[in-house]
Amino acid sequence: MRKEIVMGTVLLLPLLAAAADFTPLGLKPGLWESTVNMKTSGSPMANIPPEQRSQMEAAMANMPPERRAQMEAMMAGRGQPTVTKVCMTKESMSKALDFGAQQRKNCQVKVVSSSSTSQQVEMECAMDNNKLTGTMTFEALSPVSGRATIQMSQDGVPKMSMIVNTRYLGSDCGDVKPR
Repeated sequence: MRKEIVMGTVLLLPLLAAAADFTPLGLKPGLWESTVNMKTSGSPMANIPPEQRSQMEAAMANMPPERRAQMEAMMAGRGQPTVTKVCMTKESMSKALDFGAQQRKNCQVKVVSSSSTSQQVEMECAMDNNKLTGTMTFEALSPVSGRATIQMSQDGVPKMSMIVNTRYLGSDCGDVKPR
């Protein structure tokens, strides 16, 4: 179960989707570093049926190598902070954060509020016979730093919370592909 939740949330930070009535965050485009601290409730893998586990493994096999490595590092960390780098363009920063849900046909995303300093997004995904819901609030603390808080639930039961601290590294993204 943790893999499902982690897969849904790891994709959320760098991926973006268009939203009506939206104000972009006041952040600089370029290379960003995100430090993710995650807490889960219960034993994350104990309740995953074998067929769901194989579906998650298949989904990870289809991920780009960089994203798969990030996912594996986060799962191996079991609560240890995970640091990733993300290249954000002006175009990607002009859209709402969406948990990566727009890439899934079984997910719906709603921008609750947005301003140049704060953005709140809700999502809901149907996964087999379960419903995964989440709320993310991102604060632009300055043009070069930010903080996100994320709450995820499965079938109404809180399963995970995350705090993500971000910092701007520079305008050159180097080898990191834009989101």
